[in-house]
Amino acid sequence: MTSLYQAMLSQAVMGQLPSMRVVSQFSAAEIRQTLADLVAADRIDLANALADAGQSLYPDSEDILAISALLAEIQQNWTLAEDILRKLVDTQGPATTPFTWRHLIRVLRCQCEPGKALQVAKQSLAAYPDDEHLNDEFLALQALVSQQLPVEASTQMH
Repeated sequence: MTSLYQAMLSQAVMGQLPSMRVVSQFSAAEIRQTLADLVAADRIDLANALADAGQSLYPDSEDILAISALLAEIQQNWTLAEDILRKLVDTQGPATTPFTWRHLIRVLRCQCEPGKALQVAKQSLAAYPDDEHLNDEFLALQALVSQQLPVEASTQMH
């Protein structure tokens, strides 16, 4: 158990969240690990507070952005997950990992946005043309979008 985790639990017992002063004493990696520990202990309330603090302290930390996006996904907060994942893509730039791309595609699919997901799949394949999972996503989304087009076109004509 990390010292940040202990501090968070101590303050939670008193009905408080840790102050930014306390959280700022820890590195992004320590905050990420504590977030993972809090989720594992089903302390989502504390994890959310720590994710917010971590993003304030380390807005460009890939560690914090990645774990915060996963936390949003766990809670099915797709809009927040998309926002954080897009920031992670911006932060990683050309080094954006296939894992990050797959999560962004998944989040867009969960929001019933296959067209946006297809665009992200195309973008990801430009960076990783040989990635099987990204290629599978692209093909599945391409088929899904092409099936929806005739329906949308026919409803627009009436």
